[in-house]
This record gives sequence, structure tokens and C-alpha cells, in this order.
Amino acid sequence: AELTALIDRLRVEPGETEWLEFKANRYEPQVLGEYLSALANAAGLIGKPRAYLVFGIKDGTHEVVGTDFDPTNAKGNGSQLLPLWLSLGLRPNVGFENHTLEYQGKRLVIFEINPAFDRPVEFYGTAHIRVGTSKTILANHPEKQRQLWMRRVDWSAAICEQASLTDLDPE
Repeated sequence: AELTALIDRLRVEPGETEWLEFKANRYEPQVLGEYLSALANAAGLIGKPRAYLVFGIKDGTHEVVGTDFDPTNAKGNGSQLLPLWLSLGLRPNVGFENHTLEYQGKRLVIFEINPAFDRPVEFYGTAHIRVGTSKTILANHPEKQRQLWMRRVDWSAAICEQASLTDLDPE
């Protein structure tokens, strides 16, 4: 029910965004990993709690067409299973989940991607970003790269509510 409600919300979006990508049925392991990087970085820049890559929905019309893509049985590079290969390629690995569901009688696959939070997410050494609805290399957009690095949290200025004076080093 939660995934169905999520698809309903995503389909109401006027179009793809920097944090949302629809694919009808095409899948290439390298390109998929690049999208995970790009969507994680874009979600981190705009403060979204998640980014989404949905297979089985047409871009533009948001028509539900279904997909035969099965990420749990697909291979990445060589003989590694796709989820493992993708996870190993993401640095830092902010995490993602993939879900399969029946929606309006059609099979959909959703990649739910956590946002970048303190540095750009790379896929096998290259960071990507979404600019509008296009995926591109982050290095071509130094201002966005700089913004991602600036999102780092300075913990030295944070107050630790559980600390007391006995936690301080006397020196």
C-alpha cells in the first residue's frame, strides 16, 4: 500500500525533476549506476529525503507500461549481481533500496535512493548530477560540486546535550 501511494504521488509530479526519473523498460548497468549517483547528489543539493528512479512508467505522459527488468536477478559488470555491483561502485555509499510491485496490473521497479549528505556520491570514480532532467558529470558543474561539499556539518560547533563537565579533558 505504501509503494502504491508513493507511485501515485510521483505520477502527479508535472514531469521528471532533478530527484525523479521515469524509465519505460531500458536498463544498462553502468547507466543505472550513474543515475543513482546523479539522483543522490541532486536530492542532497535540494534537501529531498529521497530520490527515485522508477522503471515501468513512460517519461512525459507518466503512462504505466510495466517492465520486465528484475534487479534482483540482473548482473552488473561480469557475474556480480546488480545490487551488489551497484553498491560497491557508489562512494560514499549513501544507500538505496529497490522495490518491485504490481501497480494497475503492471509490474514496476522503484529505486529509492538516499541523498548525498556531506560530499558528492561517485559511481566507480565519477560523480554525476541531474541538471533539470538531464544526467551529466558533476565536474562540469563546479558550483553544484562546491554546494555539495559545503553541505558538510561542522560537528565541532554542535552542542552535545548528554555531555557533562566530567567528559572534558582536564588539560
